[in-house]
Amino acid sequence: MKKVLFLAIMGIMVIVFTTLMALNAGAWDNGLAKTPPMGWNSWNIFHENINETQIKQIADAMVSSGMKDAGYIYLNLDDNWMANPARDSNGFLISDPKRFPSGIKALADYVHAKGLKLGIYGDRGTMTCANVPQSGSKGYEDRDAKTFASWGIDYLKYDNCNIPNGSDMKTDYQKMQTALANCGRPIVFSICAWEYQNWMPATGNVWRTTRDIVDKWDATGHPYGFVGIINSIDQNSKYTNSAGPGAWNDPDMLEIGNGGCTTEEYRTQMSMWCMMASPLLAGNDIRNMTQATKDILMNREVIAVNQDPAGKQGYRVKSSNGNEVWVKPLADGTKAVALLNRNSSTSTIAVNWSDIGITGSAVVRDLWAKADKGTFNGSYSASVPSHGTVVLKISSGPVATPTPAQTPTPAPTPVPRSAFSKLEAESYNDISSSSIEKIDTADGGRGVGYIEMGNYLVYKNIDFGIGSTSFKALVADLLNIEIELRLDSPTGTSLGTLKVTETGDWNTYQEQSCSISNVKGVNDLYLVFLGPVNIDWFTFEGLKNTPAPTINVNTPTPPVVATGDLNKDGVINMADVIILAVAFNSIHGDIKYNKLYDLNNDGAINMADVIIIASKFNT
Repeated sequence: MKKVLFLAIMGIMVIVFTTLMALNAGAWDNGLAKTPPMGWNSWNIFHENINETQIKQIADAMVSSGMKDAGYIYLNLDDNWMANPARDSNGFLISDPKRFPSGIKALADYVHAKGLKLGIYGDRGTMTCANVPQSGSKGYEDRDAKTFASWGIDYLKYDNCNIPNGSDMKTDYQKMQTALANCGRPIVFSICAWEYQNWMPATGNVWRTTRDIVDKWDATGHPYGFVGIINSIDQNSKYTNSAGPGAWNDPDMLEIGNGGCTTEEYRTQMSMWCMMASPLLAGNDIRNMTQATKDILMNREVIAVNQDPAGKQGYRVKSSNGNEVWVKPLADGTKAVALLNRNSSTSTIAVNWSDIGITGSAVVRDLWAKADKGTFNGSYSASVPSHGTVVLKISSGPVATPTPAQTPTPAPTPVPRSAFSKLEAESYNDISSSSIEKIDTADGGRGVGYIEMGNYLVYKNIDFGIGSTSFKALVADLLNIEIELRLDSPTGTSLGTLKVTETGDWNTYQEQSCSISNVKGVNDLYLVFLGPVNIDWFTFEGLKNTPAPTINVNTPTPPVVATGDLNKDGVINMADVIILAVAFNSIHGDIKYNKLYDLNNDGAINMADVIIIASKFNT
């Protein structure tokens, strides 16, 4: 009977576990766009006036100009490629027979033969934005996805025009997501809904965070809300933590080479799109490019910042009088840094090592100048033209050799800090992982982000005075996760757990609180995170007029928690399965790995640990 019960429990747990693993994925992973897509889009230069001849010429130019070799591989048709009306008598999409006489399948074959990929344009409504009858995919999602697959399409830009009353945006985009997943061909899904929504990372590979871009530095006051280069940067920077491999914030296409901005302004667009890990979709006539345009679009060192496999979006660390410093952590441990000048005259901008998490000396390389600048202590300054950007790659330099006669001075003990003051999250004394980063917060301050399952922050010598019974933190989160409060080590005495409820956005911060076990005196505080969250600050509430506690010499030793009781609630049940699912398939050294959940201590969290929980289930 026990064996039958064990097998039944295992069966239920496998089903639940599989579901939880899928829900825990966060971003949609279809195996595509592991780095930001690079290519060309027809809209900025041709608008609705596109034809087969132009597109073939562009394909030829992408190869001959060196764009393909620089990484630009997607050639994307925008609106108005279709016939009018857009569907045949059987309801299938067809291309315009005059402008695309060979058809889209033949065009895809031509593009593929060049070593490129072909993208196409669609819409979730009844018509595309060009108002071509029957051109929208509303109600035709499966049919259209299979049509695109049969043509050899590799990328779909899916717009947001002509929406029937009662339609739900999220549902419409999810329908096309499902259709693409089942169409039999890998197709990058680009959501063009003109602003960020929380559900987008789980639905597409790319999503627009702005209205349409225009060929201007600043388009503030545009009658349709369109944006210029600097407006796009400001808007896109709000969603830093939503980006990562396979899922990217899109501040719209590049205007480089179209003539409405200065060379410095175009260099800034390229710089900041690369810093923000944004798709690089050129929008100029690449059949006729100036050398200045080529130099901007095909700078391999700057492109490498965009294509860095870590997939982290850069963020602003300092802004003063129109001068900004941005940082983007790279996979090799170095930092890409952008010095952005928003002013109308040249500025000298300095980056301090303390602002970007570097100590000691560091080696600086200027990526636009393609020149090593040397080794610097503490900071580096550069002259930056009006509306220009300098992009640097900064790595830790050689460590100075100490004078043999000197005895090393031990690190000073941190000065005690009151638990009842507002403790800034970024003021930690130690961290568990180099992936944790200091980030901008919505109020213009600083916080901590890029926190993963099992990470912790350490705050030494926190003075709890005569005692505290509550904890409060300002946090932003898209999931319901927990923060454990522990003393002296990540597995030390538990004070309590803050159950964080989702705030709706990585940049929407809310105060959340919990009660804790009474703690007093000076202790090292560990915040242990059971999932991703951004944290701005935290504080404790102190006891007032608390009498001296009575010491009970016969206090019993707390019971030992049974192996498998991951949340330490005294019972092994489905709550523990849920916790284990978050770290499943991780090994020692991974971000998700947590030794507390490695129940058989084999260095991996896998089905063996699930079996251990199953054997003790409901005990």
